[in-house]
Parts: sequence; structure tokens; C-alpha cells
Amino acid sequence: MPHGAVGRLRTRFDNRVRDVTGVLREHTETFWTWLASRDDIAAELAQHGFTPVPDAGDPAVPTVRRA
Repeated sequence: MPHGAVGRLRTRFDNRVRDVTGVLREHTETFWTWLASRDDIAAELAQHGFTPVPDAGDPAVPTVRRA
């Protein structure tokens, strides 16, 4: 474990821009985050216009969409 990683998680963010024809653009980023509850993360994302996507696949992976 890298120095300073104690109490943090390695997080991957996948951003996909889609239209009716499929994926137009995709970007993946990884970074360190501090521990937070799923509710705290959802609330922070909601402040920036993101909403949960129901039945988006793996229930262990939060999936959101920005309108």
C-alpha cells in the first residue's frame, strides 16, 4: 500500500457520453478518495446535478447520470 493510503480508497471514475447510436466519448480516471458513506456521496453528487440510475448493473457500483 502506498504511503499515505491508509484510510483511503482507490476510486475509478468512468465517464461515457452516449446518444441513441451508442458511446460517443469515454474517459477513465483513477484517484484516491477518503472513506464516505454511499448516502454522503449521493448527496454530494446531487448538489452538482447528478441523479442515480436505477438498475444500472452491479448494485455495488453507484451509477449516476447528469441531466
